[in-house]
Amino acid sequence: MNILVVNWTWYPSGGDWTYVENLVNLYQQKGHHVIPFSMKDDRNYPSDYNDYFIENIDYKKADKRNLVTGVKVVMKSIYSMEAQRNLEKLLSTVKIDFAHINVIHHYITPTILKILKEKNIPIIWTLHEYTPICPDSIFVSHGQICERCIGGAFYNCITHSCKKGSYLASTVAALENYVHKYLNYYAYVDHYVCASIFQYEKYKQFSFFNEKLVQLYHGYNYAAIEKAKLSGRPNNEKYMVFVGRLEKIKGVHTLLMAMQKHKDIPLKIVGDGTQEEELKAFKQTHQLNNVLFLGKQDRQETLQIINGSEFLICPSECYEVLGFTVVEAMALGKPVIGSAIGAIPEMVINNQTGLLFEPGNDEQLADLIGSLYADNNLILQMGKNAQLHINLLINTEKHFEGLQKLIPGL
Repeated sequence: MNILVVNWTWYPSGGDWTYVENLVNLYQQKGHHVIPFSMKDDRNYPSDYNDYFIENIDYKKADKRNLVTGVKVVMKSIYSMEAQRNLEKLLSTVKIDFAHINVIHHYITPTILKILKEKNIPIIWTLHEYTPICPDSIFVSHGQICERCIGGAFYNCITHSCKKGSYLASTVAALENYVHKYLNYYAYVDHYVCASIFQYEKYKQFSFFNEKLVQLYHGYNYAAIEKAKLSGRPNNEKYMVFVGRLEKIKGVHTLLMAMQKHKDIPLKIVGDGTQEEELKAFKQTHQLNNVLFLGKQDRQETLQIINGSEFLICPSECYEVLGFTVVEAMALGKPVIGSAIGAIPEMVINNQTGLLFEPGNDEQLADLIGSLYADNNLILQMGKNAQLHINLLINTEKHFEGLQKLIPGL
């Protein structure tokens, strides 16, 4: 089969790309041909179909231009006629058996669904966030969980300035949701795939095409995990690790507050983000010399750092859809101390594969860090349980079998 795989990037850009890359490899291993449709970027992996990709949208540059240019960029981010035209050209040269949509909001936009529908091409959309039901995508407003837009009341995003704390950005985000709801292109999708039970239930709660929602855990290519295991663990080094974006929603500030009680326990932080300088300043002020910021690392290096750790800490304070960092840590046989929010408890089974704490509760997190770090036997046992659990839950063959049920002949 010729499978159109659509994603806003065609290079490593986060958890969405981890899924897309695994998906592409899976389809190819099963004998299918993948045709990508994305946005042009110097970082993209090579593709024979690059000429059909849409031009790159750089919001940072757009902010520095005049008002007219800014408006054009905003309109393009809501309704991309370029994406429609380029996709039509692509479809005129290649027969597509079905389309697998991933992250397209703000760049490629749901307008392509109309073109696919007109060609009678079946559509699967793997949901990686919550944009269709939350203008800010993550159900967080000013650092707090927010579900005010239930029932399509997207104006709440404007009145509360949910998007980046900006009235203008929030207005654009709400407008985007209203436009897509009015056009109703979402109805053209045959199946919406949710990566976790939590995400599935949240979309159901918001009455988003309930009859089309399917819960199917992601697959994962564990080859990189095996390579990291072969690299071994550093001698005479014992530490914990956090991997992720340095943003408030990821709970790194809560983690550093907890670390004030454990200045004798080394912590390695992998990642970058808008809070990086603020977090480094906190480290300096509170003399957390045991905390080491390593910046962003490539995937293999990150896996090796996790492999050398005692356990991973995932203190997220938003509705995580799944979290490949947790998946990878557990696949490496590491227990996880995670916040009890979103899909994290589906992987971190309390007192079995790791430990759960209340999101934002630094005192509770500090207690768990102290008790687990001091218990080598518990670390080993939970690590074994974690590896067993995640290999059963995040399983490529199970994922493909689920996709086969949605697409006849796959």
